[in-house]
Amino acid sequence: MNNLIYLNKDPILMELNSSVDKNSAKKMLAFKFFNGDVGLLEEYLSDNTYETVNNSYNNDFTEPKSQLEFSF
Repeated sequence: MNNLIYLNKDPILMELNSSVDKNSAKKMLAFKFFNGDVGLLEEYLSDNTYETVNNSYNNDFTEPKSQLEFSF
């Protein structure tokens, strides 16, 4: 059982996958890890086989109901 390999999760990919707004997350990650160079981040993501999934945030909000008014 000594031949097990433990892989550390990549914090860049974890943050990008957990984000809702991918474009702003990429800008933040480029600033945080690559001194603001988005090109280096894109190169890093392509080297680590990250595929951008274009799941835009669905703005399917429900309409608010009328507010209850209490007479005192």
